[in-house]
Amino acid sequence: MKQINISISGMDMDYKTANTIARSIAATMDAEPTVVAWHDARSAKMSPVIEGSDIHSRWRDYGETHGGDVSVSVNGDYDFIFADSNQFDELGESPYISLHDSQGNQFLCRMGDLRDPNDPHQEACFSIEQGDAPSTMHSG
Repeated sequence: MKQINISISGMDMDYKTANTIARSIAATMDAEPTVVAWHDARSAKMSPVIEGSDIHSRWRDYGETHGGDVSVSVNGDYDFIFADSNQFDELGESPYISLHDSQGNQFLCRMGDLRDPNDPHQEACFSIEQGDAPSTMHSG
């Protein structure tokens, strides 16, 4: 894995700024860099969140074992592991669409079975908030 350490002074550094800088650097190393793991030492946060794990190292272990090939550390406070997403298969179009009803409730619907996109209360949809997902979605 390529490891890049960046030290920046003279400006306020937060996660968003560090992420932007790290992505720019990774883009020079990989064709399409995608973050597979990150660590924010200032906030004691990491992704992916792995309950009960060491916040200072588990994110790195995950990134290294899940395709990460470039590591960028910004001021030693923000760490990112990138993989080149060119190596991943394209998924294509999803058969699902996310819709909201007039009350703002969110639904996941099969586009091919949806008769009226203004009425997600059909057999083609299930409410995301209520967790009433059917075991299978039937064509209607």
